[in-house]
Amino acid sequence: MDGEGRLAVGTSTGGKGLERLGRVSDSATPAGNYANALAAVSCTGIGEDIIDECLAARIVVRVTDGLGIETAFAKSFAEAAANQRDFGAIGLTHQGEIAWGKTSDILLAAYHTGSGLGDTLELAAGTLTGGIAL
Repeated sequence: MDGEGRLAVGTSTGGKGLERLGRVSDSATPAGNYANALAAVSCTGIGEDIIDECLAARIVVRVTDGLGIETAFAKSFAEAAANQRDFGAIGLTHQGEIAWGKTSDILLAAYHTGSGLGDTLELAAGTLTGGIAL
């Protein structure tokens, strides 16, 4: 979120290695990174799983349709867990609410609340409010 409240999102990807020549990662698609004026979501994990769930766009659309970001994450991650997906995501609303979720224990998120940095190392999957996602 910039100083004027506009949202943007991006994720770098290193891949796991040995990807097929010509493969387009989820990071280059709305499935892995998506933002509009109301919410922004960045994903990491198994790219094919992220693409199959269209995870970032799905969460942002749910927020745009009126769900709170916590509810949008909870619904999307419940569906993903039922489909045995392996990924994580972090999101931010235009009001500064931060949410994150994961289906894997090894994925972490970091965030800035406006007064300090934090991470999800010792937290269960959930939601934080107020701040800027890193």
